[in-house]
Amino acid sequence: MSQQKSVIQKSTAIFLIVSLLVGLVIGYFIGSATAPAPTPTGEVVPKSQYDELQKQVESLKQQLQQLSAQQGGKPVEIVITAWTQGPERESIYRHLNLVEAANRLNQIFQATGVPATVKLEGDFSTAQWTDYRKKVFLALEGGTGPCIFQMEHVWSATLAENGWIIPLDSYVKKYWNWTYYDIIPGLWNSVTYKGHIWGIPQDTEARPIFFNKLLLKKLGWTDDQINALPEKIKNGEFTLQDMLMVAKEAVDKGVVQPGYGIWHRPSAGPDWPIVYLAFGGTLYDDASGKLVADMNVWKKVFDWYYLASMQQYKVISDKITSLDFNRDVHPTVVSGKVLFWMGGIWHKAQWIGSFNLSEDMFWKMFGFALYPAGEKGLKPVTLSQPQAYFISKTCKYPEVAFLILTLATDPYLNSLHAVKSAHLAILYSQLSSPVYTQDKFLAMTGYMVEYAKYQPMHPRWGDYNTIIFNTIKGIETGQFNSDQALQVFEQNLKSTLGDQIIIKK
Repeated sequence: MSQQKSVIQKSTAIFLIVSLLVGLVIGYFIGSATAPAPTPTGEVVPKSQYDELQKQVESLKQQLQQLSAQQGGKPVEIVITAWTQGPERESIYRHLNLVEAANRLNQIFQATGVPATVKLEGDFSTAQWTDYRKKVFLALEGGTGPCIFQMEHVWSATLAENGWIIPLDSYVKKYWNWTYYDIIPGLWNSVTYKGHIWGIPQDTEARPIFFNKLLLKKLGWTDDQINALPEKIKNGEFTLQDMLMVAKEAVDKGVVQPGYGIWHRPSAGPDWPIVYLAFGGTLYDDASGKLVADMNVWKKVFDWYYLASMQQYKVISDKITSLDFNRDVHPTVVSGKVLFWMGGIWHKAQWIGSFNLSEDMFWKMFGFALYPAGEKGLKPVTLSQPQAYFISKTCKYPEVAFLILTLATDPYLNSLHAVKSAHLAILYSQLSSPVYTQDKFLAMTGYMVEYAKYQPMHPRWGDYNTIIFNTIKGIETGQFNSDQALQVFEQNLKSTLGDQIIIKK
């Protein structure tokens, strides 16, 4: 009996999947009688396969019922653990959507008479990213990680190289016609490493320049000039050098305090290569699979930050990298003291949800645009860092976990998250979802994805990015000028990354 029970337990995940498939196949046939479902692959379930599937389900359901009987008539319970992260509390739907997906899965089981339940356990973290990642990495390394976890897409390479996650290609192919055909194609690139799909996109975003319209008016700008700025940036007519000079003017005329012309994040993070990209830099070589540092371009970047520093134009504070995001940075920007803020679109929701900025005041105070081109002739840019769900290698029921992700990848659920947290759509159908289209801010920032660059999918990219941050921090805190910065930067890249980076001069 124990041997039989063991066999049934090992097969439980398969039983649940097939049962769910039947429920959705029934829905598919009902729906196809009135309107064709979107099937880009051209696949159709033949009736013979459907009939065979029904037979299999009945057999498997009986086995589950036997196991349920052995447990005193209680349904078989499968526990799926899931860890998700903000850190902003407005991104709570990263967790709530998984809870709802598990509920939907249980409703399907109940409707099809499957004596099983799925229990989703986990939490939503508002800790700093470094703390959250440390927690996840330690758990994965120790073999005690969650079944599902959410993290920035760029960690796909590190997670895969360490053997902590499973590739999802076969599942994506198997359930393509459920929802994955609808994901905006470029997002698949963000979770693909060495030819395999490792994660399911959860959301995407853009990182714009927010400009304070009230402060520009104090500088003498008209409403028409202010409203035209995003388009001028889009057309390459207003560059990073122009932005620097406007910020300098604001400092010189006392419109903002010294060091309050341009603010950026205070910590290491994905934003740091954006200015390099705006100057035409390249971070990755597809042919060799190596990282790239163009020193001529980096010199322009360091020159720009040096001019912006308190050593020159007094536009960027020498204290900014010692500040706290929530205690210092956001309250200062929201209070209207900073002219240009290098932020993320989700900050709009964060300011309103957590920093007492009203919707009306947001529109009165802030405009937003792409990062300007570094110089004339180049293009404006932004950087997008999609979040993704991953499935750990130690997950006992990976296909059940994947089905939860599949049911969570829903235009309505994703739009709830997008509007609540100010993130952009990952599904084409979201673009016509009433929940999504009613949001003015998302409608006005959606075009930025067309200009988005991604961080390179390389396991050593984190080291490269940390060196960028430390070098720019050194310029801003007065440790060295741009020439010294370039020398230190190159030395650190070579000593840290060795043959994993191509140095161009």
